[in-house]
Amino acid sequence: MSELTKRILSAIVMILVFLYLVYDASIVGIIFSELVFSIILWEYLGLIKKRKNKIIFISLFVLINIMLLALLSNDKLFISSNLLSIYFFAISSFSWIFIGFWVFKYQGEPITDLRVSLLGALVLIPAMYSLFIILTNSMYPLLIIGAVSIADTSAYFIGRRLGKRPIIPNVSPGKTVEGLIGSLIITPLFTSIAALILDNNIIHFLFFGVAVSLISFIGDVFFSLLKRNRNIKESSNLIPGHGGFIDLLDGTIAILPFFALSFLLALLLNYNFLGFIF
Repeated sequence: MSELTKRILSAIVMILVFLYLVYDASIVGIIFSELVFSIILWEYLGLIKKRKNKIIFISLFVLINIMLLALLSNDKLFISSNLLSIYFFAISSFSWIFIGFWVFKYQGEPITDLRVSLLGALVLIPAMYSLFIILTNSMYPLLIIGAVSIADTSAYFIGRRLGKRPIIPNVSPGKTVEGLIGSLIITPLFTSIAALILDNNIIHFLFFGVAVSLISFIGDVFFSLLKRNRNIKESSNLIPGHGGFIDLLDGTIAILPFFALSFLLALLLNYNFLGFIF
């Protein structure tokens, strides 16, 4: 069996299992989601070189979570339309934009463990809290993971077939301009078709597809940069053909805060988010 076949089959199996458990929205789905995130956290520790710095990262991760829980403890539900939640996801969302600029400007210089730790807390904690929002509606995981999978797959195959111009050769030589353009065309097309099937607003789904293509790409190259800094190709070897859960879900991790922010703003404005009923 070729490496490409392993990659495709393992991705299909993992995504179907994840979607089934999360779609069910039962305690099993919640436990499974938290288990996956625990594995992602463990894999991220492998991107930090020194043992003492790994301990610092875990301490920072726990401390920030305690502070967030203390600040949000007055809310009956974290997904309520309070401004604190919106500010939290707005900051984390715009952080990905700055991360994107940083990745594009990267010239191969070493990245310190401190920066890796801070970046890890910055991107993983908001993604983890976003799970609370995803699990409020069974359609959300289907929409997000489906769109991200289409974006990644189209960029991979079009880049492999037609790609000639690397976007960020210092970070990920395999990512090409042609692949990204292909993703920007196919993903909105996919979400627009989904809108027609679900009888929802095509314009909203169209913009959602564009956002998924761009943001998931940033997430992909960001984690590629951290792995390159550590001189490793994959975050682990748990998933045949892919490596680890970070390698499989890097784009999803990036898109989660944007999705959460959009949801909360729509809730605040009493707007029917992407045509789904809360």
